[in-house]
Amino acid sequence: MKNKKYVLLTAIMAILLSLPILCSTTAAKKTDTKTDNTTQQQTAVSEPAGYFKDSGNLNKLTNMINIIQQKFVGKKNPTKQELYEYAMTGLVNGLDDPYSEYLTKKDLESFTEDLDGEYVGVGMSIDKKKDAPLVVVSPFVGSPAAKAGMKIGDKVTKVDKTDIIPLNATETVNLLKGKQGTKVDVEVVREGVKNPFTVTIIRDTIKLEMVESKMLPDQIGYVSLLKFGNHTGAELKKHIEQLQAQGMKGLILDLRSNPGGSLKEAQDISSLFLTQDLVVYLKYKNGQETRYNRTMPSLGNFPLIILVNGGSASASEIVTGAIKDYKRGTIIGQKTFGKGIVQEVIPLEGGDAIKLTVAQYFTPNGNYIHEKGIEPDIKVDMEEVLSIKGYANDSEEARENRMKEIRTYLEKEKGKEETDKIISAGDVQLKRATEEMEKKIK
Repeated sequence: MKNKKYVLLTAIMAILLSLPILCSTTAAKKTDTKTDNTTQQQTAVSEPAGYFKDSGNLNKLTNMINIIQQKFVGKKNPTKQELYEYAMTGLVNGLDDPYSEYLTKKDLESFTEDLDGEYVGVGMSIDKKKDAPLVVVSPFVGSPAAKAGMKIGDKVTKVDKTDIIPLNATETVNLLKGKQGTKVDVEVVREGVKNPFTVTIIRDTIKLEMVESKMLPDQIGYVSLLKFGNHTGAELKKHIEQLQAQGMKGLILDLRSNPGGSLKEAQDISSLFLTQDLVVYLKYKNGQETRYNRTMPSLGNFPLIILVNGGSASASEIVTGAIKDYKRGTIIGQKTFGKGIVQEVIPLEGGDAIKLTVAQYFTPNGNYIHEKGIEPDIKVDMEEVLSIKGYANDSEEARENRMKEIRTYLEKEKGKEETDKIISAGDVQLKRATEEMEKKIK
């Protein structure tokens, strides 16, 4: 199965709308990614490389690699192939773009595994720029990272005592990878916590159920979409149709902490709710614009609410942006992450590839949300009470001590009565969404 996916991915262009990488055996972060741009990619690869014009610099690079291999003395003596890989990695890293990467054959295979949402790792999406800490965009629900206490916005500076600041995303993820059941220690800097602290995460096989659904009281349908992986559009369609068969009056689509995925899946999922054609359009370096329209039939004009937060990124923002622009539903929660650029996986000879930022994307109304995010129609802040103190021990005693300190902190700021409300309120964003839906369906 892996080999089939690998051949597919290396045979076509992959348009990616996810965050740069998933901490696991993964990457960021996609799936059946054949698009209208396949021909454009193939043409670009076949264009002359200007060898004779560039031959001086190419010879210089080859000479440097030969000199290093012949004369360098160090702790590790890299092979010629490794030196070329270092050179290619450095070339892409020099772009100062956290989403562009050189992928070795092994990296690409790991990258492809994530398309089905199953891998061994810690289970969180990250944003990692070279010469900067790793930023946690979203720990996956029920993942080892979430169980260990990792939170959105946490900054990781060390992995097993190795300083990761100088590393790129792939190099960092390689440190986080390992065998199932093994431990990895990460040093975390968290807002509101004075000193860095260490979190121990136990790696595990993660199988993400991409789509989960249930019927809430008053015939309100609820669907949670964890990531835009393989065939999630078709899977989401089945869940909604099942809820409709049970008498669903309105739908809450939960995209909170969804890091994104494939453009095709964003098209499919948006299509389920829209009657207008345009979902999103891309602008390329040469000025070309490509429109991405509806791909599936609408499931009806039922009342719709989208839940989002700061971990809702990329493909999640494609769907949210289209829903908001067409006033198809109400957006509730917090401002989204803000990733409005697109990556293309371009295969190279020998089985490796470049993941390269090639376009900006715009919502149907022409909004460019990169590094801005999408503001909700109704803002509801979720009190991250367990983020106030940075303890990551899963023992019952540690949890009790942590809650005591959280309560003490909140009572100083808000008083006892308000603190009781915050701690007992639970998922206040979902609660507000159900209240708003009840108004819509009456």
